[in-house]
Amino acid sequence: MKFQQHQWITRLKTKESLSFIGILAIVTCTAHFWHFGGLGLYEDDYFYVGEPIRMNLLEFFDFIKRINLYFFQGRIVGFNIVLLSAFIGGHLGGLKLVYAIAYLWVLTNNILFYIFLKRLWDQPFFVICGTLSFALFPADNTRAFLTHIHVLPSVTFILIAFLCYFSQKRIISYLFILAALLSYETCFPLFLAAPLFKNKWNGKLLKEFIRNALVLGFIFLGVLMLRKLTGDSRVNDLDILTAVLTPLRQTLIGPFISLSTFFSRPWQVLVNLKGELLFLLPITFALLTWFLLQFKVNRIGATTVSTSEMPFGNNSENSFSIRQLVLLSLILLFLAYPLTFTVHATQISGRDSRVHTAAVLGASLLAGIVCHLIVCLAATYRQKNLAATILAAYFTLLVGFGLIVQHDNQRCWQYQQAFWTDVTRLAPDITEGTVILVDAPSMSWGRQLHPIHGLMQYVLGQIYQFPQDWEFIPKLYRLNPNWQNKIDDQGILTLDSNNGVVYFYFHPWELDRHLQTSEIILLQEKNGKLIRQTDPIIVGEKKFYFKPISKTTLDIFKKGFLYKDIINPSIRKSIDYLKVMVILPHLS
Repeated sequence: MKFQQHQWITRLKTKESLSFIGILAIVTCTAHFWHFGGLGLYEDDYFYVGEPIRMNLLEFFDFIKRINLYFFQGRIVGFNIVLLSAFIGGHLGGLKLVYAIAYLWVLTNNILFYIFLKRLWDQPFFVICGTLSFALFPADNTRAFLTHIHVLPSVTFILIAFLCYFSQKRIISYLFILAALLSYETCFPLFLAAPLFKNKWNGKLLKEFIRNALVLGFIFLGVLMLRKLTGDSRVNDLDILTAVLTPLRQTLIGPFISLSTFFSRPWQVLVNLKGELLFLLPITFALLTWFLLQFKVNRIGATTVSTSEMPFGNNSENSFSIRQLVLLSLILLFLAYPLTFTVHATQISGRDSRVHTAAVLGASLLAGIVCHLIVCLAATYRQKNLAATILAAYFTLLVGFGLIVQHDNQRCWQYQQAFWTDVTRLAPDITEGTVILVDAPSMSWGRQLHPIHGLMQYVLGQIYQFPQDWEFIPKLYRLNPNWQNKIDDQGILTLDSNNGVVYFYFHPWELDRHLQTSEIILLQEKNGKLIRQTDPIIVGEKKFYFKPISKTTLDIFKKGFLYKDIINPSIRKSIDYLKVMVILPHLS
């Protein structure tokens, strides 16, 4: 085993491997982080990233302590990582450095999968195309969604766990699989397949499979009990019928949905080929074509993986067939969905596409096998170079899809910049306890991530630094339809988590607010723009007045970390964020 590991390490240091890692770094950056300077915070980012950035060291330690004491969502390893990344990166370099951290984590996962495939079967087209499929996996569009930095470590830990298991370091592998479970649980079931990567499937394998399943069951039940004892609603609210039927439904649907995106995404790029794609994609195509044309491949007859190419094989007289590799990839693919409860497996856009996160291993392994067989078949007819060129074009189109996702997220950030610039212009008289309510039904709804989300109450505290002794810092909420009917006869509007006044989120830990309408700043949509409502609102036979504009106060507050990124006072004509964004076919 030591000799085999040394041999593998030597192969990893070859010129081809180093060149491919460089290409992988370029492809990862282009597909997911090319526009990182024009991306911002979205949805849950305002809590998991924005709050740590605005905190001082003592506040951050207290924040981390509470997250861990509550065993938050049972994902304390993942959340500690995203919170630390936000705090350290945000204080040292702002949002751009946090995005750089996300890029490095994504790239690390891509390199780990490259190592994983290279140890599995060191055939160039299998390894390269499988790794590119992993890096460009088109079913999950959340690589550059900063909150999901807590999801990325789960993939990291499952890959390291596999590599440790193959190297007979079983105890270490289970420590990493525990870390994966405490980061994002959907990757955890994949490790049930670890014993199947032994090339000799016999009675000993069955014993090892049962032993591995028992260890994983013990780990899972332990974490499940902790989540239940700490009051995790995702566990406590789960009834037996849902616990049985949901995994079954997800497992039956999810693999086919994730695989279908390998066919639909390239076509969606072709019908939206314009702008910078016309410049970046030819460069990517030339780079990938140049690299793939360097490799030779056996003809289609070579359908067996020799154990000399599989460092973790235990029997030198046995070999792993292509069919076994296909079966392994399908097993990994189906094991990716049993723990996906909160999002339906049909989702392939935005943050909900995280439902396919764990499927990336099985789908990419299968893609690598298919690409290898395509090139082998082409080599039989002396068309290997043509096949390599077609594969380069295919992966170039997947890069293009990543750029389209970035464009949509960049547009989403521009909507937010325009909206918050208008808010600071319309409500310059913020004081302690100020509540701004926004009544704008036509606010845009993003194709991927949503610009005007339910966590808007955190944003003002990140744009400005308000005094720490204020009991209630200023907050902004978006209103649900028919909110006017919630005003009582005395002109009091109650904000709580139950009455449905506030759109999406009014957190249970927030103190209920009972406010006279005259104390509330009301911003309303009118004639396609946002205005401050100073005329009375008529409900039935009663008139209710809202707070009129008074002396400007914003100039006395220090600017928060988010100000320079989200406020643009020079905007003369705001981008139209009061227009329902239609979900276009290319991202539906």
